[in-house]
Amino acid sequence: MGSLTPEPCRLAAGARAAAKTALATALLLLTACLAHSQAVHETQYSQAAKAVLERNFADRNISYLLMDASGNVLAERWPLQRAISPGSLVKPFLAIAYGEQHGGQFPKVRCLGSSTRCWLPAGHGPLDLEEAITQSCNTYFLALAAGLDRERLAQTMARYGLAGPTPGAAVESLVGLGDAWKETPGALARAYLAIAKEQHSLVQGRIVKGMMDSAARGTARGVDDVLGQDAALAKTGTAHCSHVPRGAADGFTVVLYPAVQPRLLLLVRVHGVTGAQSARVAGAMLRSLGAGQSHGDINGER
Repeated sequence: MGSLTPEPCRLAAGARAAAKTALATALLLLTACLAHSQAVHETQYSQAAKAVLERNFADRNISYLLMDASGNVLAERWPLQRAISPGSLVKPFLAIAYGEQHGGQFPKVRCLGSSTRCWLPAGHGPLDLEEAITQSCNTYFLALAAGLDRERLAQTMARYGLAGPTPGAAVESLVGLGDAWKETPGALARAYLAIAKEQHSLVQGRIVKGMMDSAARGTARGVDDVLGQDAALAKTGTAHCSHVPRGAADGFTVVLYPAVQPRLLLLVRVHGVTGAQSARVAGAMLRSLGAGQSHGDINGER
């Protein structure tokens, strides 16, 4: 005759099962409540950010795209969401492609200025990758571009969701000179978010270091001038003007704030100025949203 489970044991097992079910239900409800609360908070912040930027930066010569770290759009005013030439904002992605094709090794290059096609007439002198990002040196990135396999470059760009340069584009286009490399603002912004998330990788980490130095003392120093030292990661670009009537140039700046574990990305284009000039505008925009000298969270946490 088989043994029978005593009644108290059956009752205890049933109670344990009921308790587990109740706990699982409670956890699901808590997760749902937290997600709802986070969504409400993000919606409220997005609405506030839109109002602040529209009020304080009403000039239609300024276009902007504000995203959170997940790539969600919080505020934007970009008249045409079409592909644009962003100038030197493409240089970090060129560097990633070069690193993948050369085992993470980068050369040192001497910039002689105008004679080596750099924007700085007197030249930057010898540079490594970080300093080339900091100063947005054309000479350095032209040297990298000359050593790239174009098919593998296209594969790297596709992994970042970028269109990349048109097939057969001149070497100059690979560093953001000319109009043969165009990206939509959204794709470009999300690609920069990807770099920030990969900063523990060898090449991406060096790029992030160059972007921090750019905000502190390089072409994007207007950002830290407004927000405080080492507050953000930034990269500038100067491109041919796409407006009608045409201006001398369009200045671009992408900023990730704060520098450590960025929570926000701001992409700015200012009509008729250089990238370096647009950096101060970008810094002022983030300042108006609560970023500041203490490097606290932009939502008010410290």
